[in-house]
This record gives sequence, C-alpha cells and structure tokens, in this order.
Amino acid sequence: MNENTNAMPPEEQAENDRDARAEELESTFSYDGYQVVRKELFAHLRDPAIVIRKDSITFNTACITGLEDVVYVHVMFNSDLKRIVVRGCDENDKDALRWCIAKPDKRKNRKMTCKPFSELVYKEMGWDTECRYKMLGYRISFEGETLYVFDLLVPEIFHEGQKRKNETDQKNAQETKPANTRKGFYPDDIAGTFGVPVEEHLKESEVKQMDGYVSVGMLTGKTVPDTGLD
Repeated sequence: MNENTNAMPPEEQAENDRDARAEELESTFSYDGYQVVRKELFAHLRDPAIVIRKDSITFNTACITGLEDVVYVHVMFNSDLKRIVVRGCDENDKDALRWCIAKPDKRKNRKMTCKPFSELVYKEMGWDTECRYKMLGYRISFEGETLYVFDLLVPEIFHEGQKRKNETDQKNAQETKPANTRKGFYPDDIAGTFGVPVEEHLKESEVKQMDGYVSVGMLTGKTVPDTGLD
C-alpha cells in the first residue's frame, strides 16, 4: 500500500501549521516588552497639527476641518503635562480666539500672532528661538466635547530661514551650508526609539479631567477676548 495515500495536501498542511502557531502565540501572548510605535515616525502630511513659532501659532487645514463649523476656540496649556488642548467655543466667550478665516463656501487656517504666548511656551519648553516646532494633534472626546490634544514633548523641529542683512552675512552663508528649513527632525530621545511601553501609552492617552489646564488669557494675563481683527 502506498504510504503517501493519506498524506495531507501541502496547502492544508501549511494552514494547519499556521493555526497551530497562532494558538501558541495566543496562549503565551503578553504586552510586556512591547512599545507602541510613535505616529510621528510615519508620514503625516494630512494629520492635524500645530506649528509654533517664536511670535505666532498656526493650526493646519486638517485641524480646522476636524472641528466642523468651529471658528473660535479656547487654547489651554498644561505646564505639568506639557500639552496644549484646543476646544471650540462661542465668539463672545471670554478668551475666545479666532483660529480660522470663515467664508460662506469654505474655512481656511490663519496665522495667529501671539508673541507673548509663544515666548512663554519657548521658555517653558527650553526651545531654540531660531527654530519652529510642529506637533501632531490627537482628536478626542471629553464630556461630550471634541478636543485636540497636542503633546509638546514630541515636536518635529525645523530651522527657520535667516534673511541675509549684509555682505558679511552672504560671505558667511557661502562658507557654511545653510540648514534646510523644510526638513524637520526629532530630538534624539524620540528619533532613537520606537515609542513608549504599552502601559505607559495607555496612561498618556487618557485625559480624565481638565485640572491643570489654563487658558491662553490666564497664561499671558490677557483679559479681553480676541476680536480677530489682527
């Protein structure tokens, strides 16, 4: 009798092997030792983001689109967590800030001039004033509201372009290769790691309460709501 008569077809044998391996992995699986890979390490051109310069902040189009019909916002800062939170508000609310240009057919982002606020953030974060910083936004729901959370500890950094004022500057520029102002980079502690452990990631993802956040008006001493005329 042929010994191969009852042999299992290769495709079926391979499937059984995969099933056995899956069962083995399932029975022994644990999140211990795993890190959640940072979103920032992937291409994110269409993701919501904020760019902070030494004299202004700008929310990208994805941010504006993500909060449908919102024209005015509250910007809040948490010095302990090093996060900025944005939520929609009414035009006449205290410390309301116009974050976009609203037209009948569309809305577009706008540069929000805020040198006092930017200076405080740069000082708080120890940032280089010759650079601009871009942070991705994470849209979450909290107590029925949609918020954006920006983690300032995970910035993409860009060198700002320098205007040449005289011939000496031009000569020095020829001797030194200028930085690429369109190419961003991350701090070594971010670029050199995949992310954070799963347990820590879960804790960082939770925003259980708004304690610790202050509005931009409270932070800078501004008491008059922004009129949006700048």
